[in-house]
Amino acid sequence: MKIHNQYRGFLCAALVISPLTSFAEDAVFDAISGGKVTGNMRLRYEDVTVTAPTMLGGKPFSQYDANAITLRTRLGYETAPYEGLTAFGEFEDTHVIGGYDAYAPSPGTLNAAGTGYTYAPIVDPEQTEINQAYFRYRGVPKLDVTAGRQRIALDNQRFIGNVGWRQNEQTYDAFSAGYKGITDWNFYYAYIDRVHGIANVKPNFNFSADTNDNLLNVAYSGFVLGKITAYGYFLKNEESATALTNVAPNVNALNPGLRYKANDTLGVRFDGNYALPTTLPLRALYTAEYAKQTFTNATDVEFETDYKFVEGGMGLVTKIGVLSAKLAMEVMGADSTGSKAAFQTPYATKHAFNGWDDMFLVTPTSGLQRTFATLGGDLQPYGVKVMISYNQFTKDVGDGDYGTELDAQVLKSYGSKYTLGIKYAAYTADKAVLTIGPNPNMDTSKYWVFGELAF
Repeated sequence: MKIHNQYRGFLCAALVISPLTSFAEDAVFDAISGGKVTGNMRLRYEDVTVTAPTMLGGKPFSQYDANAITLRTRLGYETAPYEGLTAFGEFEDTHVIGGYDAYAPSPGTLNAAGTGYTYAPIVDPEQTEINQAYFRYRGVPKLDVTAGRQRIALDNQRFIGNVGWRQNEQTYDAFSAGYKGITDWNFYYAYIDRVHGIANVKPNFNFSADTNDNLLNVAYSGFVLGKITAYGYFLKNEESATALTNVAPNVNALNPGLRYKANDTLGVRFDGNYALPTTLPLRALYTAEYAKQTFTNATDVEFETDYKFVEGGMGLVTKIGVLSAKLAMEVMGADSTGSKAAFQTPYATKHAFNGWDDMFLVTPTSGLQRTFATLGGDLQPYGVKVMISYNQFTKDVGDGDYGTELDAQVLKSYGSKYTLGIKYAAYTADKAVLTIGPNPNMDTSKYWVFGELAF
């Protein structure tokens, strides 16, 4: 009788578990099959003209004018949620179109010594990679947890971003968690194990590195006048000493912006806008930010520098859209001598700052002060955005000007899927005697024509 009852128990359990197992299998299958495909294609022509004093065959030595037509394609798939869990995978491919590949780091432009390139940089190498691959959990209200290769873009991306302007996006192997369960508060933490930069091309376009980073970002938006954000970004480069210091060919030499052992930044930011009591629908626009950085270079020498930013302006709402005018100053501080180290932002979306000519991707050792004015128009009824900016660059420590730059852009969108754009940047060096090489002493102009499809 006991054996019979035991079998009866097993049978009952099997009858109960069997449909549950079948239900779980069906739910997983539904999550996988019921997902969503995402995609993005961007075709872009970029042209770079440089001026240098030493000529070779009628062209600037080491900095021949460059041009490229590249097509960036992304295709991704995200599953439907299963118990709050989703999975996402995305590949990214960049290829030259029509043979327009006269640019660094295209393989054919490497110099005879193998130490550099004979053309100006357009950092969109031909490359195919897994851009993102992660699991995401949102089963608890207001909690968002992601593990895997992912996009991270914090605040205005001045410190942590995805470098979205370049064809090959910057992503991170990371664990991240965000929480918005307390009214007006936003908490964010991320641990980064590796940064996958915009290129991984030797000898001098390697932007990828093993890391041991911790990011903290806390924001409070309960103020009437705006939002305050406090952050701490603690970056530790895990690459070998050779990668951090050696610039010879055929080694894993990192881009100069990643050649450090530690880069710790603590800061606070306040930004907002306020409707003015005027007959016209005017809004005051304002931002202020300060950060302190402790920087340990590749030879274990430690420096402290600071960052300052202040911006003010006006916005006007009209029938044709929102118009704005802003004036700002940004300071990337240097050490006390102005000759050894300056404030660096290795993970920033740098193209959005310090001019679109990208003359200051690595802050000069004397620091950098940028004073700039921006006019913008978001003409929503027409799907058009216009922006023009004038920038003046000077040293932070010591006397001396670097130059000026004029930037302009027009974007036209067609619904939510199609965008066309024209963009121009012209940097003029202040020094009468120009030096050789890709540095702020060279006059440089660039223009872009591009179209993008997103779905």
